[in-house]
Amino acid sequence: MKKLLIIGLCIFANTAFAQQEPSDVQIKYALQLFGQNLKKHNVKDIAAVLDETFHIAEYRDRDLTNVLPQVINPVVLDTVYYGNVVKRNGKIYAQQTVIPKSGPKMISWVRMNKFLMFDRIGHFEQILGLVDPVGQELQPAKLLAKTPISRSSSLMFIDVKIKGSDEVYHFLFDSGAGATSLSELVATKLGLKVNQKAIDIKTAGKGGQFKTIDTLDLNIGGVNVKGKQLVVADLSGLQKVIGRQMDGIIGFDLLKDYQVAINLDDSEMSIYNFGYSENDSQNALPIKLTNNIPKIEVTLKVDGLDYKTRMLFDTGAGGAISGNYFLNAYTNGLEEKLKNKMASASMDLSGNVSKSEMGTIDAITIAGSTLNNPAMSLDLPKEQPPYGFDRHGLLGMSLLGKFNFRFNYNVGYIQMSPNKTFSVPMVPLYALGLGFEQNGSKFIAKHVDEKGLAYKAGLRTGDELISINQINPNSVDQITQQLRKLAKNKVPLEVNRNQQKVKIELKKFDI
Repeated sequence: MKKLLIIGLCIFANTAFAQQEPSDVQIKYALQLFGQNLKKHNVKDIAAVLDETFHIAEYRDRDLTNVLPQVINPVVLDTVYYGNVVKRNGKIYAQQTVIPKSGPKMISWVRMNKFLMFDRIGHFEQILGLVDPVGQELQPAKLLAKTPISRSSSLMFIDVKIKGSDEVYHFLFDSGAGATSLSELVATKLGLKVNQKAIDIKTAGKGGQFKTIDTLDLNIGGVNVKGKQLVVADLSGLQKVIGRQMDGIIGFDLLKDYQVAINLDDSEMSIYNFGYSENDSQNALPIKLTNNIPKIEVTLKVDGLDYKTRMLFDTGAGGAISGNYFLNAYTNGLEEKLKNKMASASMDLSGNVSKSEMGTIDAITIAGSTLNNPAMSLDLPKEQPPYGFDRHGLLGMSLLGKFNFRFNYNVGYIQMSPNKTFSVPMVPLYALGLGFEQNGSKFIAKHVDEKGLAYKAGLRTGDELISINQINPNSVDQITQQLRKLAKNKVPLEVNRNQQKVKIELKKFDI
């Protein structure tokens, strides 16, 4: 797409950059010029005035190089003209009417930014047989469904139905998932046709080679969600780590067609069509999508200095902040500046376990709200990776879970507002050096790091947890919630070790 954009810049675009607010005359001229190029099928000049965030349906970035001519060239237009112009939230909307040489008249909307670059053109979606998303945006958002959210290991799960089955399945809601994933066990059980040739799939992690299903219709709270392509993966490893049933993962395939609001205070997901709400401009963070995964700008405070950086917004990651090689360089050696440092490990969709340095930094500021002492893992490979300059890591649910948020990929933003847990101090649970794995009804201590506080308190790998804080746990999430109480009090454990009961006491964190 970037290659297209550098071809043949129009004169009016240069003029517009010099002004903050374009005049009505400039807007009219920009529209007329675009209409003329649309009639002439002048793909290069059309591409020259598209904003970098421009997309057609789910087609973005490099895909547009091929998609744009295929959309424009086949439709021969007799007339193109523009009517109503609306200004809202720093955007300019204009109604477009086109009359083809053959076929019915089409009325749609275009959206421009203050530089008179086009960032959405509803006419192109109409040609693909889809609803004009820009026209929808000018209507009040309509609530389509509400569905409960359940939590485990800080992550979010929603109930999903699959076409052809009456059963309810449990999917991880993961904004870091560029494609929907389905468990191999579920795919086999439903007798779904799986393409046996594995292809490369990008995720917020390292991605990998996966088999796929061409398309599968899902239903969430009565809303039908159509996926372009589904990844079939062995989710058993992740399921053990998370400690609950996980039948699939959904992210972009839901977010590309709907507004999704997450209210963690009420444990509820609301699904809307693309429309506007009265508080659209409040706490709105612009996003840029890379491999269908959103990136936002945040400010990290390290050793008293502020670093403005860009992070992936990944609700499928359980940690707080994960930094990469480039963040370490950008902050002039973050590895040496982390506080309360120790080694850590994490697992991605492919089952790959990566080790990293773990510690805390001073603070992070997101959408005007500041959280102190957030935990950060820092992955520093021996060899410099060939990617990453456009972002310095990702944000996970241990941090994002302190907000309620609303995704609007049509306009390109995520709204964020602190929820009821925002004022609760962030607890560096990683310092325990501890992880529990659910085995049937039992919870077994795994990865008890000899340098961690849990080991020093007496816990050992293989111990079976009987009680925590005088509670017999029924989920890994319940264990995590009890461990968070270390912010205020000590936490007693009782474990079964070699058929003997052992009492252990975890000391209160000094935060």
